[in-house]
Amino acid sequence: MMALVKPPRAELLQTPPTQAGPPPEVVDEVLSGMEVEVLECRGPWRRVETAYRYQGWMPGTGLECAPGRVLRWREGPRGLIWPTLAPVYAGPGEEGRTVCTLPRGAEVLLLRGEAGPWRRIILAGGGSGFLPAESLRTLPRPNPAPTAAFRQAVARSALDFLGCPYRWGGKTAWGIDCSGLASLSYLIHGAVIFRDAQIRPGFPIRPVPRAELAAGDLLYFPGHMALYLGEGRYVHASGSAGKVLCNSLDPEAADYRADLAKGLRAVGRYL
Repeated sequence: MMALVKPPRAELLQTPPTQAGPPPEVVDEVLSGMEVEVLECRGPWRRVETAYRYQGWMPGTGLECAPGRVLRWREGPRGLIWPTLAPVYAGPGEEGRTVCTLPRGAEVLLLRGEAGPWRRIILAGGGSGFLPAESLRTLPRPNPAPTAAFRQAVARSALDFLGCPYRWGGKTAWGIDCSGLASLSYLIHGAVIFRDAQIRPGFPIRPVPRAELAAGDLLYFPGHMALYLGEGRYVHASGSAGKVLCNSLDPEAADYRADLAKGLRAVGRYL
């Protein structure tokens, strides 16, 4: 059964929580308007799988499962949230009440034939609101051509998260981890890569020699990953720094990270 994610973001847990045990690990986040497949029900909890084949548990109350609504969402004109965080207003103007805030990568339903600086949108959780037209992008074409320009656009998108706090399993400006930053930066441009810090068969990332490093390539370290920017620099969500920042592979640079540079074990490229 397919379902829509309703809240702005929802944590995917490794297991359903219990009163007796410790809190389960957060493995990922799904965003409003994303379509997921419900694989299993356990009380109020649902095990779901994302389009990028990641699985986890979330509350059933966070899902819209009505087949008709899912179909209308799938077939209707949808928009992609582009700012890292975008307030949705009750009326067409920023002076109005805020209905909710959506993160980059969330999807909304658009009304046909509307134009102008403000767009009325339908939320996956029901209800509606208004967004500046500049906050919306058309959904990207799946599996875009692997050009250098495409990979550079992905790298530039990751830079918008500079300074955002680090959070394990996170994928929004409220908190993001290293693979969340990398995978979301590719996803909003139409490329589905593996969500963890490893090159996984079946996804469009292939190893390339370090000597061929180019902007948009993925750097893989033990338990960590980053997006390469060019000229020896990379952007990543660092647990030790507690935020998204840039560092360098160049030993002469002021922001050189010796532990990462010496631990680089693979370079991956979208092909």
